[in-house]
Amino acid sequence: MKNVKLDSTHNINKLGTKKAFNVSAIVTAYNFSTMPRFAPRWEKYNFSQMLLVIEGEGRYITEGEEYEVSAGKMFYRPAYKSSTYEWTSDDARFALISFVCNSKAMSVFEGEPISLCEEEKAVLLDVIKTGTRICEPISKGEHLRGMRIKPGVPDVVLGFISSSLERFLSMVYCRICGIELLCDESQKVNMYLGNTEFINKITEFMTEHISEWLTLNDICSHFGISQSGLTRKFRRECGKSVMEYFTILKINEAKYRIAKTPESFGAIAEELGFSTSNYFSKVFKKHTGMSPTEYSKYVSKRRNI
Repeated sequence: MKNVKLDSTHNINKLGTKKAFNVSAIVTAYNFSTMPRFAPRWEKYNFSQMLLVIEGEGRYITEGEEYEVSAGKMFYRPAYKSSTYEWTSDDARFALISFVCNSKAMSVFEGEPISLCEEEKAVLLDVIKTGTRICEPISKGEHLRGMRIKPGVPDVVLGFISSSLERFLSMVYCRICGIELLCDESQKVNMYLGNTEFINKITEFMTEHISEWLTLNDICSHFGISQSGLTRKFRRECGKSVMEYFTILKINEAKYRIAKTPESFGAIAEELGFSTSNYFSKVFKKHTGMSPTEYSKYVSKRRNI
């Protein structure tokens, strides 16, 4: 094969690019399929947050402003500005991602919550759920006390999350600013939306039957889906198996009851469908790093600080 010499006079037209959004770091990612138990408090961070309300209603309060939030809306908490939020319904579910982005274009998202279209919600949820797979609690079993990136997560995964978040920000920015050049972009994510809504129905079903010990076959029979199909869809959306997720729901409820009610561990174990108190204690310690007794003492100590 002969070497082909390119004609230096034949220059390819190169289009320079500039980033409107540059996500330089991912801090945390949460996907709350059930309403977390915490008291509202004013907070100010050195990073930004995007919160997507999946279900329920509440209020977002920032410096001098108060806004109502409801399902399908996203609100932006800018870095270095004090704000808080509280839920006014008992069935609130939401997802959030914390990140560092110093781009001036972020100011477009400040203020009143933004109603997202279905495609935009699907993109943001996909980014957040990917983020939850690479994050772990700083304190074992205590997600709300902070998260960190799991050891060994490759840079390519972090790059994927940041570029995906930048894509989402660009989509919403263009819609808000009336730039129609990306109007077809949202159609590419329609295929993910059905899976997300279906998995939400599965998790709601498990929450409603948290006092029972459902089997994978019970859930599949109720929704008319094969075990292999549900297993594949669920792990992709949640990063966990169906039954592992169901167990975590039970343990989270057990933690809440230990902290807030005078019930005995045996009563809690029975009400949550555990066969014996010993089995409940074993599973509880596996997921929290503490026995029910140790957790009770820990909560009591924290309450008295």
